Amino acid sequence: AHLYQSKYELLSGSVSGELKFWDLRYNKSSVKTFEAHRSPMTALAVHAFAPVYATGSHNQFIKVFRQDGDQLALIRYHEGFLGERIGPVSCLAFHPHRLLLAAGATDSLIAIYSSDK
Repeated sequence: AHLYQSKYELLSGSVSGELKFWDLRYNKSSVKTFEAHRSPMTALAVHAFAPVYATGSHNQFIKVFRQDGDQLALIRYHEGFLGERIGPVSCLAFHPHRLLLAAGATDSLIAIYSSDK
């Protein structure tokens, strides 16, 4: 879960793959709910200043979303000689000021992803 700087907006994620946005000013159910992953979601990270967040799954996927829920990127395992290897995602963290995402996996590998092309 992540409490935004506004102090009344909350983003929560569950192992079911569901993300929920909450407005804490109102005592009711979530404002918006959507399915980020069909496989177990194992990690959630929110950037401190950019309006983006990332989710990771047990099935070796990382998704990056805008704050409104639109998906910006999908990072996944690619086979081949120079294929990028991703294990089941265990943790995610954004750099506090740059658009860099660190991902840790259960196979003890760490990867750094950038928004640079």
